[in-house]
Amino acid sequence: MKELIYIVEDDEGITEVYEGAFENDYAIKTFDNGKDFFDAFFDQKPDLIILDIMLPDMDGYTILTKIREKDAKVPVICVSAKSDEMSFVKGLNKGADDYMSKPFSVLELLARVKTNLRRSKLYVTGMGGFEVDNNVYKAYYEGKDLGLTLKEFKLFKLLVANAGVTVEREQLFREVWGEDWMGETRTLDMHVAQLREKIKDIGAKDCIVTVRGVGYRFEV
Repeated sequence: MKELIYIVEDDEGITEVYEGAFENDYAIKTFDNGKDFFDAFFDQKPDLIILDIMLPDMDGYTILTKIREKDAKVPVICVSAKSDEMSFVKGLNKGADDYMSKPFSVLELLARVKTNLRRSKLYVTGMGGFEVDNNVYKAYYEGKDLGLTLKEFKLFKLLVANAGVTVEREQLFREVWGEDWMGETRTLDMHVAQLREKIKDIGAKDCIVTVRGVGYRFEV
């Protein structure tokens, strides 16, 4: 199945350039305004979004902010006639993964798309609606960021990697806190409790099973 790209662009000529560049390798849907884009976005999430900054009904920065409120990880490439540094930084600060200035080379565009699609799938593991992304040290449930600390992320990553198998407390301490950990052993239980709370807050069921005296297990 071809990867799906959403393109938000109100210039018909540039839209035709996108269609010609992508038609053989990707499935694409084009939109010339924010409303139509969001109608489709809430119905089906794409693999990548190309977003023009200058649009008639709402600017691309506003659209980008709304995208990130719903999905923290879908790759977004912002495209703009503005090539100044402040526009570039503003796009990245609002959650863009990449930024291109018009006019652009079709070959460069294709290379950027391939890079961002590859990066989004690299070192990502999924299970039961959860995804663990080692590129950015984040975990998601149905596209929503769990907001884990680094220790919580490492703990969750280890449990997901051993799904269905009880991971002993000693292994969890060794791999998450390091060989020389000398702190309070209840630290592990506190981190698991915080992790469970964040899983609950995001709308998922508790997937961490306590095996008393032994360790913890991830089950979905």
